[in-house]
Amino acid sequence: MQRMTKRRLTEQEQAYNQKRSELIARCKPEYIADAPFLFANRIQTASMLSRVELFRMVMDIPGAIIECGVYKGNSLMLYLQLSLLLEPYAINRSLYGFDTFEGFRSIDGQFDPADINEQMFSETDASILEQSILLNDLIRPVNRIPRCELVKGDIVKTAPEFVKDKPELCVAMLILDTDLYQPTKVALETFLPLMRRAALWCSTKFATGTLPGKRRRSRKCSTSTRSSSSDFHTKVRSVISGFEVFGMESATASGVMGR
Repeated sequence: MQRMTKRRLTEQEQAYNQKRSELIARCKPEYIADAPFLFANRIQTASMLSRVELFRMVMDIPGAIIECGVYKGNSLMLYLQLSLLLEPYAINRSLYGFDTFEGFRSIDGQFDPADINEQMFSETDASILEQSILLNDLIRPVNRIPRCELVKGDIVKTAPEFVKDKPELCVAMLILDTDLYQPTKVALETFLPLMRRAALWCSTKFATGTLPGKRRRSRKCSTSTRSSSSDFHTKVRSVISGFEVFGMESATASGVMGR
């Protein structure tokens, strides 16, 4: 992982990680869950704040929030908690998380980094995330209507099939965190046509530039989509810590979702 992200830990960071692990080992799981910021580092905190800002940017935009690349589900559940807190009765604000939950798939030998393999990001358990979603359903308003759904499998296959079954789908925000060329390509081609004016799509690897293949594909795909329709194009809207954010200048979404 260190090679893939091109990140090298300093001696101070290594010492911090070691001491942090020792501290966590002393605690019961309930203690960690009830006081998570005792153990959060600045990178995790910055990531959380970035996602809070992203969510606020789409609060007034009708449509679903789609995250491609869920991993353990921490950010997906943050979006759910924000929605339940800031828009508790927005019953049409659905959240969808796409992931294999088994590691990387559809690795492209030409565009993806050479030091990745299918075992990366496989240390996750989708059943825990599913139980967490059900747990929140017990106490949220209007809990008879599902708000958060996981879509398991290779995005290259699952995304196109997903939209076929949801002709009404309209997307307010698309988050790309697949780390791979082909899933990013398919996600953009599948979901961008379902995004209305002012909707956002963003990538967690743009600002850091760690995955040039993904960046190239994202820009190429969005450009080709723009040229295919005079009513559909995007532009860079802002850069938030860890994200480059694109806004839909104009679009005609095929789905309609009210709030």
